[in-house]
Amino acid sequence: MIAPLFISHGAPDVLVTPSAAHKALSGLVLPDRVRAVLMVSAHWEAEPVRVQTMDRPATIHDFRGFGTDLERAVYPAPGAPDIAELVLSALADAGIPAVAEPVRGRDHGAWIPMALVRPEADIPVFQVSLPDSDAAALALGRALAPLAGQGVQIIGSGSLTHSLRLAFSLGEYDPPHPAALAFRDALVPLIESGDAEALLDWPSAPHAALNHPTPEHFRPLLVAMAAGGGRADCLHQSWSRGSLAMDIWRFAA
Repeated sequence: MIAPLFISHGAPDVLVTPSAAHKALSGLVLPDRVRAVLMVSAHWEAEPVRVQTMDRPATIHDFRGFGTDLERAVYPAPGAPDIAELVLSALADAGIPAVAEPVRGRDHGAWIPMALVRPEADIPVFQVSLPDSDAAALALGRALAPLAGQGVQIIGSGSLTHSLRLAFSLGEYDPPHPAALAFRDALVPLIESGDAEALLDWPSAPHAALNHPTPEHFRPLLVAMAAGGGRADCLHQSWSRGSLAMDIWRFAA
């Protein structure tokens, strides 16, 4: 089984900023046996769940203000239409409504981290959309879990904390804001427990509404944790803009 990952992707300029997170993502090595990377990104929510089925997903530049180099960058990894069909079948078996997506490209929550993890772009990368509730995110992760035993690297791409209000007021290398730190400190023991159900109580953690005014950046963690289960290992922890916890976690049964 290939252990699922949760990646905090931060701002798009993590691709070009010499930060600790940039270095950690650049140093993240995927197992040799990976056939394809399945990304569940905070930047694609859809109901019913949608699964990319095209051969060559386009690079979506769903951001502005980070310079022309980033706005012109392309991540040319192929898609994985054959494995996408396996995903659609697995979701149907789990009773999760899902449809093929033959048009939409890869958003920055998928291609920015992959451009650091695998700049060669030689491994197929495709996306599965994020459902609209925490419980549905857990169900999606559990339904995807068998793919991890078939050479698929499952990655949830979001952010352990995601207060843009704080991020816009702080510098890239500022120390963590106390409210962001308190939220992360409260969640880490729950993540380490390996009990994905326990994370459903995350809205009661300190400063939850400030750190996640909307839940889409937290839910990829639920997907990855449910897909892996068992042991949780923190592969990296740092801060961006004093408010974005740039955690990378690996989940193994």
